This record gives sequence, structure tokens and C-alpha cells, in this order.
Amino acid sequence: MQQLWEATRDLHHACEEHPVGNALASGKPPRQWYADWLGCLSMIHDITDTQIKPVIHRAEKIKKDIQNMDVSPRNNEQCQHFCSQLLENNDLREGAIYVLTGAHLMGGEIMRRRLDGFPVSHLEWDDRQAALEELRLYRNRPELTNAARECFDALLKMMDEIVNLDSQ
Repeated sequence: MQQLWEATRDLHHACEEHPVGNALASGKPPRQWYADWLGCLSMIHDITDTQIKPVIHRAEKIKKDIQNMDVSPRNNEQCQHFCSQLLENNDLREGAIYVLTGAHLMGGEIMRRRLDGFPVSHLEWDDRQAALEELRLYRNRPELTNAARECFDALLKMMDEIVNLDSQ
């Protein structure tokens, strides 16, 4: 059976290579893009945090980061659509927990150091080791492959919308 991270690697890389993902990883995203991304994360974590242990909660930290931005997140219809799906589908919520917790813990550790001048409390951990242990519980669930792939696909659509909002 294929490992969950292997089964989602292509979409993970697509998110990293997307102009928004690449800008975030570089540590120099446009401030509006960063605010928009935080807005999407906030909406998703308002849903997923209700079913996970507090050690990996992110919603309140993301809200703190949004409050510390000098721009406000714009509406993201793709995120709203994804959140409505999350409310109806437990497997999708668990796939999103895997994807986002992994992103915040792994790539987020690098981003936290690079995002100089940006609020990053959602990338800081009170007990990183305990959070990693929680992530391992999701990593060992290959039955979440389709849900995790759906989450990555939704994140790509949200990033597309962030870019497209600038051209309107």
C-alpha cells in the first residue's frame, strides 16, 4: 500500500510551485496574498479545529496573525465552497487535517524563519513534538488518500483565486 505522503506528492509539489505557494515559501509574498491565504486558513481551521486535539489547533493563532496584518483578507469563493464540503464530509475534514497540519509543521517551520516582517504565530508551536505525534496518526492512514488529494486540489483553486483577484 502506498504511503499517504507518496500518494499526494504530486499535488503537494504543485502547491509549492504555484505562484502563491512559491511566494509564501520564499518569505516574500505580496502582503495581500499573505492576508488572503491566512483568511482561507482561518475559515478551514474554524471547522477542522473542532475535531482535533488542542495541541494542533491553529484557528486562534491564524486570527491573531490576521489582526496583525495591515491588509484584510479578501473573500475567496473557492475556500467557501471547500468549507461547505468540509462540514458535510468527515473524511475530507481528516484529509484536510493531515494536509494542513503537515504543512504548518514541516514547510511552515522553514516559512516561519523566512517570513520576516509578517505575523507567523500560526507557524509557532507550544509543543512541536506533541504536534508531530498527532500528525503521525494521520500520516499512517492511507485511506485518507482521496480526501487529502481533494484538499490539495482545493488549496490550488484557492491560490488561483488569490492570483485572479489581483487581475480584476
